[in-house]
Amino acid sequence: MPSGRSRIAIIGEALVDDVPDAAGQRKDVPGGSGLNTALAVARLGLPVALCASLSSDQSGRNLSSFLAREGVDLSFAQISKKPCPRVIVTPGADGSPTYDLRLAGSALDDAPDTWSLPGDLLHLHATSFAATAGAQGQAALCAMQQARNRASTSFDPNIRKAILPDMAQTRALVAQRIACADLVKASAEDLDLIGAGTDLLAQWRNMGAKLIVVTQGALGATAFFGAQEIHVPSPAVATRDTVGAGDTFMGAMLMAMQADGALGRSTFTFAPENIARWLEFATRAASINCTRIGADPPRLAELDP
Repeated sequence: MPSGRSRIAIIGEALVDDVPDAAGQRKDVPGGSGLNTALAVARLGLPVALCASLSSDQSGRNLSSFLAREGVDLSFAQISKKPCPRVIVTPGADGSPTYDLRLAGSALDDAPDTWSLPGDLLHLHATSFAATAGAQGQAALCAMQQARNRASTSFDPNIRKAILPDMAQTRALVAQRIACADLVKASAEDLDLIGAGTDLLAQWRNMGAKLIVVTQGALGATAFFGAQEIHVPSPAVATRDTVGAGDTFMGAMLMAMQADGALGRSTFTFAPENIARWLEFATRAASINCTRIGADPPRLAELDP
């Protein structure tokens, strides 16, 4: 890994996931796409800052304490007096969860005009509904536009229809953010929801995305760049649930890219042999997460060959 300590910044939601444990008893665990991705990056040993609205209530303070213990920099987050947002997660028979989002009137309603970013910013990643819609989405877009002068950027739409506007408006919001991203990560489900039968990947390439990665659950992940594509299968694991798998994949992908010096405004470059290695590392990390309850990304030692 390069010796410099330039930081990755993550914009996205931080909330409480209410999930069932192994005995079927429900418990609160840290969640949200922004939090999960920042956690994955921190556990893999990279300096990372989270730009999110954190509640000052007990649940919010618990999230802040948890993130601080994990080494996530919260100096660019903001504190809200509104309640901590909550999501009721119910795993399906195949491990795929359903989400009951309790977000109205929560800290997610508060947002700055734009997020302040680290002076030593190397890469900015924006993710999910808190980076897409409403006041928080607008703040994320402004930050992405500003960051492109000095850092590489990425975006994960992570579509959650229950909290987003109608799909036509959502497509327009996503397109604005794709236009500010060097790297786009999306799930196959995201593509189905956004695409509406169009050649979505071609549209995103025309908007300027240099690398597009599509995750396909147990089938693995595929990277598209120029006219080329590379596919890597996922390791076979006993899946408990898939909560946080996509965010873990994204955090691991960023770590693998940084290890090759591929992040940064002046160095966002890649070669096919590197991309295959990045995908393999990220799919392994996501697979380990899937063997656990809730979003629980692995640490670097767990990914040693």
